[in-house]
Amino acid sequence: MKLQLQLYIEEQQVELHDNESVVLNQSLQNVRDIKKIFTDFTQTFNVPASKVNNKIFKHFYNFAIDGFDARNKKTSELHLNYEPFKKGKVKLEGVQMENNQPVNYRLTFYGNTVTLPDLIGDDKLDNLTALNEFSIQYDADTIIDLMDNPKDVSAFGETFTDALVVPLITHTQRLYYNSTEDVAGTGNLASGSTVKGVGYDQLKPALRVYAIIRAIERQYGITFSTHFFSKTNDVFYDLYMWLHRRKGGVFEENALQQELMFTFNTFNGNAEVIPSFQRLGLQNRKYGGSSTRREIKLSVVTGSPTTEYSIIVKKNGEDWFKQDNNVGTQTFIDFSEDYRLDSGEDFYSFYILTEDTDTFVLGIDLKENILRVYGYTTRLATATSNTLSSTPNIQVFAGTQTPKIKVMDFLTGLFKMFNLTAYQEDDIVVVRTLDSFYASSTASHDITEYIDKAKSEVNAIMPYSEIELTYKDTEAIIASKHREFSNLEWGTAHFNNKGIYEGDSYTIDVPFEHHKFERLLDAGNNNAQTAVQWGWSADDNGDSYLGAPLLFYVEKVFSDFYGLGTPISVQKSSTVTQLVYNYHIPSNAVNISSPSQTINFSAELNEYTGEVFPKSLFDTFYKSYIIDTFNINRRLSKFKAFLPLSIIQNIKLQDKIIIFNSLYRINTLVTNFETGISGLELINEVSDFNVITNESDLAKTIDTSIVTIDSSKVKADAEELTI
Repeated sequence: MKLQLQLYIEEQQVELHDNESVVLNQSLQNVRDIKKIFTDFTQTFNVPASKVNNKIFKHFYNFAIDGFDARNKKTSELHLNYEPFKKGKVKLEGVQMENNQPVNYRLTFYGNTVTLPDLIGDDKLDNLTALNEFSIQYDADTIIDLMDNPKDVSAFGETFTDALVVPLITHTQRLYYNSTEDVAGTGNLASGSTVKGVGYDQLKPALRVYAIIRAIERQYGITFSTHFFSKTNDVFYDLYMWLHRRKGGVFEENALQQELMFTFNTFNGNAEVIPSFQRLGLQNRKYGGSSTRREIKLSVVTGSPTTEYSIIVKKNGEDWFKQDNNVGTQTFIDFSEDYRLDSGEDFYSFYILTEDTDTFVLGIDLKENILRVYGYTTRLATATSNTLSSTPNIQVFAGTQTPKIKVMDFLTGLFKMFNLTAYQEDDIVVVRTLDSFYASSTASHDITEYIDKAKSEVNAIMPYSEIELTYKDTEAIIASKHREFSNLEWGTAHFNNKGIYEGDSYTIDVPFEHHKFERLLDAGNNNAQTAVQWGWSADDNGDSYLGAPLLFYVEKVFSDFYGLGTPISVQKSSTVTQLVYNYHIPSNAVNISSPSQTINFSAELNEYTGEVFPKSLFDTFYKSYIIDTFNINRRLSKFKAFLPLSIIQNIKLQDKIIIFNSLYRINTLVTNFETGISGLELINEVSDFNVITNESDLAKTIDTSIVTIDSSKVKADAEELTI
């Protein structure tokens, strides 16, 4: 049966040339570049500038007509013999002209997977408005409670268990443990009679990564499958991201900074009531196609404060307006176009910063200019804030505290860490590990009778001469000292096969920070191990460090009054210390009590137990696929075949191919619908084998002792450095 291709753009059938060669490429993570997520795409092809197509593309060649928007891809479907075949999007590349008349429209079809970058664009995590459902009150009692009891959050119809936790990671302060030292004002976690220990304001919350994935789904109207992004997959589900957006504390200043709450009245007394927000979600809107612009007037409306104060307005967590050294009643923004509220779901939060507690109230007038047919109509609403308090109720919202990273870079980082791949089935974005993808199909297709036996190729697959799996950032002090003493990056994998194999370098660079944590020793008790493990976000000088986003696991440590475990001192204020018996420590392993999966790329000595945890990211998610390229019997074969419609419609890239009783994986499948010829790149399946490299083991342990930072020394590989 002859293959006939049909193309539909937004449910309108496009007329095709009778003899146009349309070629569909389907490619798995190619052995020559396995970092790329595969997708279906066609080579650019032409369709005639017929009356039907001119109507669909709205005479795009005539730029005087405000019509077809070629800046965005359009929803489309490919059909074979009028049966659905592929869903995706079409990009209009341009129009071919002859004698100033249109001849052809040039199009490219893309599979659905590539819509993710188009959909998300350059948005950052702080654009995920759903994350602002995850918040805590930032005070000593709340932080201490979250060290022990993570907070459940109910948001958008789901309960997120242990969504927010406060791990023992400090942004500046150095911690240690000395049971015989009792000096006030130090970072000594041991109990005593003086006020010391970790300052509560040295700690920041961490958000479960699962909540971020769900927020992405909600923001962009997509659904990920639960093959990997699942509550039952502890390797993923137990991951947290530290809400570390800036150097130092959650707030930049040490003065009394409060986020103010507002309640708006109605617009001009109309029935529509603007809801009360702690953080105002104010965006430009459209009414029946009419444009609406919003501007604000910001002023002190009650009281005349004598103490200097600052007014800060943040947009999605970033400073949008700030005015310092204010005294008395005044207006800060007065319906200025310079401070027009942007379109989109942007959030604005309002802060008073002062070292005293004068009683005054901030007011907002909100003006909407609505463009009607007859011109602009103006509506006004007003709001007043709560009164400044001497004991502020400071809320911290996850959306404004997320690290500064693009949503696509965050997703790409997870894909790189766990060697994930994605494809779309109906309305679901299926996310699997690459090994799971291969295992997801047991189907095989014997195409021996359809291949062109007159001509084929068998090519070598060059093994990699160098493999490097790294984190973008290992500069925090403990990981940095590890590199200094061992000359190896903490938690990364480097395999150099140069001189043994010729080939390309294979490099994975994950856009996250990777800490080495420290289990504290009791300097007052012959360096006996404590139950405490901590992280230090400082540079080599001990100053606060802002690296890339930090992912990790947490483990709860239990203590009691009778000597079990290690209670720690938390400094609530300059005069009050509280002994905390149960708290969460950071970890690079899912479970610290026994060897479990880690987020190190190589097998490392576990910081807590001192034993090797061999389940590295390389060993679990990369090893089987990369090692395949070293097999002496591995080949990349190329065939031409006249595949029947039944195979073309049903074959999947995870299926196997049989040719002359040999079993193959599909690397690429390219089908020309005009000629009916499919080109296949296939990789032969091989049995178990040994790999020869210049390393005794690809998951080689690269450290022989633990880097520790105790009360006075850094120890690594039996050497000492005073800091």
